Amino acid sequence: MRCSISKSIALCVGILLCVAFSLAGADKKGKEGKVTGTVHMLAKDSSTITVLSRNVQRQVTYNGDTKWFEGTQGSNKPGSIDDLKEGYYINCDGTFDGLKLMASACRYRVSK
Repeated sequence: MRCSISKSIALCVGILLCVAFSLAGADKKGKEGKVTGTVHMLAKDSSTITVLSRNVQRQVTYNGDTKWFEGTQGSNKPGSIDDLKEGYYINCDGTFDGLKLMASACRYRVSK
């Protein structure tokens, strides 16, 4: 009898720990990262930029909170998604949602 009670308690504690760890993992944000390359395609209707980086196409999504800058890193000239064109060099920081990067800030210029 004593053995079955201790096994039941251990099982309950184990289940509670598993639930606690899975809930803690669900609250974490995606992995932070960066996508750098040439703008291959713009889809403003779906707020998506396809970036060609080392011959691999990467997807970058943006929203109204995304900050835009024009020029090199030394320049903090404000930019706009409306000024971005295909063929421009772009560098976006944000968090990955699967394989897509949700951009928090993007810097673009005419050439690398």
